[in-house]
Amino acid sequence: MKARNTFLICIIFLGLANTSFAQNLFDAANFTPDSLNENVTVHQMCSDRHETSYLIWVKDSVKPHYHAKHTELIYVLQGEGLFYLGSETMVIKKGDYLRIPEGQIHSFKTTSQAEVKVISVQTPEFLGQDRIWVDHQK
Repeated sequence: MKARNTFLICIIFLGLANTSFAQNLFDAANFTPDSLNENVTVHQMCSDRHETSYLIWVKDSVKPHYHAKHTELIYVLQGEGLFYLGSETMVIKKGDYLRIPEGQIHSFKTTSQAEVKVISVQTPEFLGQDRIWVDHQK
């Protein structure tokens, strides 16, 4: 419960930094993309200089990588899987919240039959260049 409240506070704080927050209301829980053909499907919900928010669906896995200049916040909306953060392995499921500090290698493996759906918030604004792939999880 504490993690969920922390996540909601973060979302509210990031939203208040954007003066048009009310115009960015998005029904993330019920949104589905046109296609889920890829292993990882990404839908950008909103972005400004402070943060970029995504809905992400993972059918199988996300390879090990890190963000040199971004912190990533993840809230699980559906599904279950194994989340690897540095040398730690965690079982994550609906309702879980994760904070991934910049520079921390992380990866993911879906264990549920249905794909995993998460909200991912990158801060500051994510322009796509700060995803550094690595050969293996440490």
